Order: sequence, then structure tokens, then C-alpha cells
Amino acid sequence: MGNSLKDALKKAGFKASRQENERPMIKRKKKTKVVKHQEERNFCEVCKNVCPDVELYKHRNPTVDAQWICARCADIHQIPDSTRKSSQSDFAKKGMFRREFI
Repeated sequence: MGNSLKDALKKAGFKASRQENERPMIKRKKKTKVVKHQEERNFCEVCKNVCPDVELYKHRNPTVDAQWICARCADIHQIPDSTRKSSQSDFAKKGMFRREFI
């Protein structure tokens, strides 16, 4: 008695008018890479302090391993301001960002 009505109709030659699991194909959009354009930080990776003037530097100074550097440490390690990639600090937003080393 384990046969269902569906199986019995299938044996008799009846066919379903539609497939149960058939669904229309959906064209999916390709995923775009999510890029975080600018982060906001206030922790200097060189002196390990929280400073209001931390900026992102893409430098080639071999003595400094960090990228998020405060203005004081950037001056001490003579990292040029042309390698600064962000303007996210409080001083830069107010237009008061000043460096001693140029």
C-alpha cells in the first residue's frame, strides 16, 4: 500500500502538466568588489598612542613599519607629507594640519 496516487498515475501513463521543481532561471548580477575608500582612525601605530592627528601614509621608509602615523611621529621619522593618503584627522578637517618636516 506504499504507492502514492502520484506514482499510480505515472504508471498509468499520465504526465504532469508542469514540473514541481522547475523554476525560471534568474540572471544574477556579478558581485562587485567592496572597497573601503577611507577609514577613520586615531591610534598611531608607531608611538602606540591615541592622537587626534593620525593619517594614513603609504611611505617607503624602511625604519617605520606602520602606515597609520601621527604627525609628530611622521616628523620624527622624516616621512614626507606627499605620501599622506588621507585627510581624516580632526586637524585636517578643520584646515589646521601642520607638519614640521616637509
